[in-house]
Amino acid sequence: MSTSPVASSSASTFDLPGLSLQHRGKVRDVYRLPGERLLMIASDRLSAFDVVLPDP
Repeated sequence: MSTSPVASSSASTFDLPGLSLQHRGKVRDVYRLPGERLLMIASDRLSAFDVVLPDP
């Protein structure tokens, strides 16, 4: 089974200079943007207690 270059280069932490990190959760990071807007980044982070279910 081969993996694509995109799948093998996923990131789990993000450092966005100039943006204020408002919240870092289990899966999502929330940054404040200018003009009362938010940027939400969903990652593929898993905790040690997550269970990956098989496909039906």
